[in-house]
Amino acid sequence: MIKYLYTLLVGALVLNSSAFAEAAVPKNDDLEKELAYLAAERQVVVTASKIEEHVDKTIATTTVITQDDIAHIGARNLLDVLRLVPGIGITQTQFGFREIEVRGVKTLASEKVQIMLNGHPLDHNLQNAGSNWVYDDLPVDTIKRVEVVRGPGSALYGANAFLAVINIITQNAKDLNGLHTSAGWGSFDTQQYRASWGKQFNNSAEAALHFNFTDTNGINSPIPADSLSVQGLNSSAPGRSQLTEGRYDLEWQLGYQDFKLDGRYINKKTGTFFGVKDILSDDRTQQDYNDYFLRLSRTWKIQDNFTVDTQIFHDFFSADNIWQLAPSQFTRTGFQDTRTGGEIQANYHISDAQTVITGFSYAKEQQGNLSDELGSDPAHLIPALSTTEERIRGRWGVYIEDVWDPLKNVRLTLGARYDRYSDFGGTFNPRMGFNWEFIKNYSLKFSYGTAYRAPSFGELGLVNNPVLLGNPMLKPEEVKTFEAGIIAHPVASLTTQATYYHSAINRIISPVSGQATALQYTNNGSLIAEGVELETRYDFDGNLKGSYISANYVLQHSVQLNQQLADVPRHRTNLMANWAFDNIWSSFAHVLIKGSTLRNPGDTRNNVPGYALFDLGLLGKNMFGKKVDISFNVYNLFDKRYYDPAPTSLSFIGDYQMPGRAFFGHVSLRF
Repeated sequence: MIKYLYTLLVGALVLNSSAFAEAAVPKNDDLEKELAYLAAERQVVVTASKIEEHVDKTIATTTVITQDDIAHIGARNLLDVLRLVPGIGITQTQFGFREIEVRGVKTLASEKVQIMLNGHPLDHNLQNAGSNWVYDDLPVDTIKRVEVVRGPGSALYGANAFLAVINIITQNAKDLNGLHTSAGWGSFDTQQYRASWGKQFNNSAEAALHFNFTDTNGINSPIPADSLSVQGLNSSAPGRSQLTEGRYDLEWQLGYQDFKLDGRYINKKTGTFFGVKDILSDDRTQQDYNDYFLRLSRTWKIQDNFTVDTQIFHDFFSADNIWQLAPSQFTRTGFQDTRTGGEIQANYHISDAQTVITGFSYAKEQQGNLSDELGSDPAHLIPALSTTEERIRGRWGVYIEDVWDPLKNVRLTLGARYDRYSDFGGTFNPRMGFNWEFIKNYSLKFSYGTAYRAPSFGELGLVNNPVLLGNPMLKPEEVKTFEAGIIAHPVASLTTQATYYHSAINRIISPVSGQATALQYTNNGSLIAEGVELETRYDFDGNLKGSYISANYVLQHSVQLNQQLADVPRHRTNLMANWAFDNIWSSFAHVLIKGSTLRNPGDTRNNVPGYALFDLGLLGKNMFGKKVDISFNVYNLFDKRYYDPAPTSLSFIGDYQMPGRAFFGHVSLRF
């Protein structure tokens, strides 16, 4: 397989080089400067060590996607961006939101991935611990860059930075410098609108505001006819999902001198994938989420080499969901979560070659306003026999990290963090590694670290709930990961990287087997995830500046109880090419190749077949006095029929058919 991939990539490189050479056109000085700036943006990362460093020098496995990259690929939301990152896969769930798979491991709530916005964790959903319920379809028009750090991150970021940290960095006042608007329209009645404004005032104050609105009828996925016939339903008239999604959000960044007030509010309503024909033809299932955070921060400059960052924050998440379980059976569940706390971080630059970071954080987490109702009519539900008591816990953490270059070609990183929770105790997580440029333009790196995933309120449970018993004795999940890799620049403009990883996950939080009427979780089992990630990118020079080709390939092997994990592929490949026709127009092509996936033991269905998808886009930038950008993209150009796996418990409805050919057009205006 690797030999075949190598041949494919080399062939693509040769063919695209020839095509680009035939269409070479001159570029002007403004474009040269812009491309140099964009290249520099891609080479810097902050999330890996909480300090700015070159991606080639960090010990972490890091991918940076810039605003320019996002524009070229025609991304509609955050998931379109993450699909291109090696080691990350996206699949549909029965509840409407998407799962984020990292290095061959995925769960329904994606709680092993820490998503952050401008460095602030977004795991406000204390019931299920993940961020994907609200942030899976985050619009991208206001994003400046996305930094994806694969591997354990708890030594810096604490809970749930387990398999990866995804930091979304949005445009600030300096980036905007005026009014920006954009609009997009596409298949499935999809529409997106954005308005952003930013301004700096006399170098002492600044303000940036973003408003986003998105509405779509989803992917309108059919339920296979054969799955309906299993239940005695009309097999000639299969149902379709009601996966409608509507959201609006407001983000703000206000600064005065060294103070900054920022945050984001999101309201999201969505349908579901869950159910069969008689349910899917009914639109009374609706999920309603509200999510926001508010943060006040300040940087104190004690000395030229010593600064202190302080912040206080308040996070809020609420859910109010009506689910149709059968044609005349409904349930309503709801809850409200808050997290209030603060953090202080000291940054001491001992020298140009060494920086020490240390910090302390505290937060109070609280859940209340729980509801659990049942009935035959969603307008007249009655309370179920369960308690709705409030849950509260406090947690604090202390961390330290030393980033030191003992030699110009060697970087050492050593750090650790201790967290303490009032309900399940403490956890200690170290991190260490080195990056050694043993030959000019060739670097070897190695890292080892641990991370933890905190039990959620839903898993700890509520007293006397007949559906969810809860287990107050749960301990956090833990993972131990080591990585070894090499980064090489064998010729100018060519970057290649190979990484081997090995992760041992223990104390997995999972349901107790054999439960009939009530759900209870326990720390049970372990798994091993290992694999190889290969990446390469070549940026053309000279008259071809702005054009590039890139590829990544992952071979992953995740095993639990001596069996390969279900619903995750062994192989995944991304092939990408961007062709700059001139200073304005460029085209982008993307091929995603995903291997087949196994079923869970006892699931008699055939394996989910692999597939290959082809996307194509056209982008025009800086038109009409550098005020207008337009793009048009076609996804799944060849209308490939493919499926994401439904869980074994829903095997009777078949797998989830994904969208066929889809279109999306976008226009952006700057005033």
